[in-house]
This record gives sequence, C-alpha cells and structure tokens, in this order.
Amino acid sequence: GYMTTITHPIYPHHIKHLQTQIALIIVKAGGILILIPSPYNYRFMNNNLFKFLWLLLIPLFAFMQAPLHNNPGPHKKMIKWAVQKTSTLRIVGSSNVNSFGCDINGYYQPDTILCSEENPVSKLVTLKGELEIDILKFDCHNKILTGDLRKTLRANEYPKFVIRFLSLERTPVINCSKDFLRGWVEIELAGITKRFEVNYSFIKTEEQSAIHLNGNRSFSFTDFKLSPPKKIGGIIKVKNKFNVDFNLLLNPVE
Repeated sequence: GYMTTITHPIYPHHIKHLQTQIALIIVKAGGILILIPSPYNYRFMNNNLFKFLWLLLIPLFAFMQAPLHNNPGPHKKMIKWAVQKTSTLRIVGSSNVNSFGCDINGYYQPDTILCSEENPVSKLVTLKGELEIDILKFDCHNKILTGDLRKTLRANEYPKFVIRFLSLERTPVINCSKDFLRGWVEIELAGITKRFEVNYSFIKTEEQSAIHLNGNRSFSFTDFKLSPPKKIGGIIKVKNKFNVDFNLLLNPVE
C-alpha cells in the first residue's frame, strides 16, 4: 500500500457536513481507496472527532497494508518411484482339499508412487499412488480355478482390483539389507473399499538404484461381501481366508 497527501482544499459546498477546509489522505490498500482527514489539519477539526477517527482507522490501515498471504515455507521433498513391468502379484488360497495360487506376472500400467518426507511429530510417511490390477489377467494355472476366481470376485461387474497406497509408519531404511515396517493401504474389490494394515519389506538392489517393495496381507472373502466358491455340491469348499502378496520393482524418477 502507499499513502499520499492531497493539499487541494475541499470547501463546504463540496462536502456539506464539513464547515472548514481540511486536507485529506488517500490510502490505497488491497485495491481500495480510502479518504481520511490529515493529522496536519487537526486544528480545523473537532478534537474528540479527530481522536475517534484516527484511533478507529489506524489499526485498519496497518491490517490492510500487511501481506494478504502467509509464507508457505519450504516445500516438502517428494520421492517418486515408477512401477516397473516386472512387478508381480499373487493371490494364495486353500480349500479343504488343497491350496492354490493365482498370479499376475507383469504389471504394464504406467503407475507411480510418491513418498513424502517423514512427519516430524507423528513420524508417518505419506504415500500417493495405486495399482489397478485387471482381475481377468489372474492365472490360477487351472482353467476351472481361474474361472471360479473371476466369478467369485465378480470380475464382470467390477473388473479392477485396486491397491491404493496411503502411508508408512516411518521412513524406510533403504540399503542392501531388508527393512521391515508397517504401512496402510486402501483395497477396492467387488465394489467395496476398505482400509487395511500391510506388512512391507524394502530392499535396494546392488546393481542400480531400483528398490524391491514387497507387501502382503491376509484378507477374507467376507471382508468384501463375497462368498467363497463351493464345488461338487459343497464337498469341496474354498476357505474364507486368502493372502495377497505383491512384489514391486520401483525405479526412482528424477
């Protein structure tokens, strides 16, 4: 803002309520023009009125001329990882007869994961990013089992199995030995979205700066309002629990 004095007199016929000449000050703040009596002409004004005006208006000027935005401070440093095509995901389940595994060998979506700096108070690390897995690409190495999995997960209605990364309990120690820690994800499956705790391990490869991220967690079909499949009139029953294990190869992005 700035202040300037107008010395040109304003006569009574210009402002009918003023009975004498007074100088005015123009204050420009935030694009607003304000006219107020100059303190240099206080002798021409009623003393009590003059004091009232200045006591009222001076704090307003100080506020209006102050910066209208807060200092945002330094931006938090973000680490960006690109999910590589060699990443894999596996679902392992079992029945009262045997166990089975369904795999996705290769991830071809151009997805990235963002990792923020550790919060100095809570120590949590925020993650941003998600994996969108096409359920129709799961291979259970048995045509009947593969068909049963697709039907059970309602792939025709909800073709995507989404893992949405939320946070880590702390900054991972990424070196040539594994670092184990907890994290939190959102799982979206068959139209149901729920938050879960996941066990992670991080390891940095020796050859390059790539990182192996492994995550695993046990779920229940009933977590997502699904019913485990049954075969041969209920003689073969798939158990309610199944395990999801993903192995991601992450390359840092500058």
